[in-house]
Amino acid sequence: MRVSKFGRAVLLAVVLVVPAIQGCATNTDPRVAAAVDDKPFYTWFNGLVDQIKADPNYKRMPIDTEVEANQFMVELHDAYRQRISKKDFAALQNSRYPNHQNEVSFIVSRLP
Repeated sequence: MRVSKFGRAVLLAVVLVVPAIQGCATNTDPRVAAAVDDKPFYTWFNGLVDQIKADPNYKRMPIDTEVEANQFMVELHDAYRQRISKKDFAALQNSRYPNHQNEVSFIVSRLP
């Protein structure tokens, strides 16, 4: 089964937080598309997903919808590109997912 580059990005974003996914993206958010088209970010993102899969202490964050996955991807891309600080990214995620400080810290520690 072929998945579009955008669909793969949303899939990978959800892999950060959901062990299994049952669908693909159908609506293209231009900000998510920009993140996917950013080759250095996308390469880094794929590496992050591999690190998350390899860490037995990483727990699923409750990002359950395409909207939530898109929002997370856009904010992660903004943090990667330093349009928002690591501190601001962490604060946003910790406010949405208060029981996942470890996971947020894991991600933030790997941002360039």
